[in-house]
Order: sequence, then C-alpha cells, then structure tokens
Amino acid sequence: MATLLTTGKAARLCSVKPDTVLKWIKKGRLPASRTAGGHYRVEERDLLLVLSQSAADEKEWEEHAALCCRPMRCWEYMNHGPGNECQDCVVYRVQAMWCFRLVNLMRSAGCAKRFCTSPCQECPYYRRVHGQPTNVLVITRDENLIQDLAKGESASVAFRFARRGYDASAIITVFRPAFVVLDQAVLESLGVALLEALVSDPRTAGARIVVAVRKGSVNYRVHNHAVFATIEEPFKAGELLALIERTPVEMVPQEATTAG
Repeated sequence: MATLLTTGKAARLCSVKPDTVLKWIKKGRLPASRTAGGHYRVEERDLLLVLSQSAADEKEWEEHAALCCRPMRCWEYMNHGPGNECQDCVVYRVQAMWCFRLVNLMRSAGCAKRFCTSPCQECPYYRRVHGQPTNVLVITRDENLIQDLAKGESASVAFRFARRGYDASAIITVFRPAFVVLDQAVLESLGVALLEALVSDPRTAGARIVVAVRKGSVNYRVHNHAVFATIEEPFKAGELLALIERTPVEMVPQEATTAG
C-alpha cells in the first residue's frame, strides 16, 4: 500500500516550506489526492521522483551557469563544448580568443579555412562578437506574437518568421539564425521531427532552440537535449533579447572589424 504524506510532512522531508509543496501540487509537478476534508495527500514515491528530478535540474543548471557566466569562445558558443570536429581545429587547439582573427593569419600564410565553409559575416558567433544584430527565426502561427516581435526589432536583434517547417527551411537559406524560437503549438503539431531537422541542418549549426510555451505551462518539458530554454507566452522582444544576452561572448574592440 502506498505511503501517503501530509503536505507538512512532505515539506519537512524536503527541507522546504509547506507553501512550496502546495505550489508543486498546484502546478502539476507533484501528484496529490484530497481527503474528504479537502486536505492534500501525496504519495512518498511521487515525492521522491520530484526530489530526484529537482536534483538533476539543479545539476544541469549549475553546469549551464558555469559555461555561461564567462565569455565563450567559438567552439563553446557553436557546440556547447568542443565537438569532435572542433578538437582537430587549429583554433581550438591553440585556444584562440577570436577564430576570425586566426583565419586572417592562416590566409596570409596561404592556408585555407578547413572547417568553416560559410563567410564569417554569416556566422552567429561572429555577429555577436562584433555587436551586430542577432538573427532570430520564430516559427509560430500566432499572428499577434509575430506582430509584437516585429515591432521590437532593433539594432540588437533581427527577426524572421515562419508558420511551418517548409517556410523555415526556405528562410534559413538566406538568413542564418543564432536562435530559433519554436511555438509549443507548432512543436506539438509537427512533433520532434522538426526539432531533429533543425539540429541536423548545417545551416542552423550552433543555433539555440527556444520553445515558447503557453501561459501557465512553465513546467512544460521538451525531452530533447537540443532545447536550450523555454520562454512563456506572451513575451516581448526585450525578454528574448535578455535571454540572448545571458550567453556572453568575448567582445572584440571597436577598431578590429575585419572578417575571415
């Protein structure tokens, strides 16, 4: 027989306040039943699952924070850590601060670029380092969201909008995004196939995928490692820009503007 706990006892076991347990229940994070008197009861095994998930989330957050609390080099920004292709790259091997400067030196020595096939000016990392607008592709059918974000375009962020996967594929041919905002409704409609397509497409290499979740769905989880973050609708361009700026890069001095 399952062991039932009061919210008070559950709180003591977790070293939190009873109000915190009630919030878990009301947000759907912790399953609970109610007594005839209207009091909540939770099963011990469900509480253990919540605790184990919380520990995993905290570890993931700590790892993410450790990476994002300092400026990133190109291999970190583009791959969230050195991928297999980066480990053989001269930029990674010498721990170069700015990859595009090393490319210039290699060119003068008669060496061609080996791993980056597109011009530096199209690279999301290069654009961030040089303070150019961050390209953001938003995939949504919400016309209000499209209109609101379009009004928020600035010198810091440039938006393009797609209402389906086919449109998105056409746009990234000429608009290489650093961030892709994917509406929860679109994700639920098309499933993980769209996520997998974005991850595998070389034109979106390094792009961070943000899922825009419906209001009240802050605990919505996308079980895919490719998802960088979630943001609750409705949101403004400024909120998205704040999310972008939480991933800092080493900014190049104003006078150094040559590209590879």
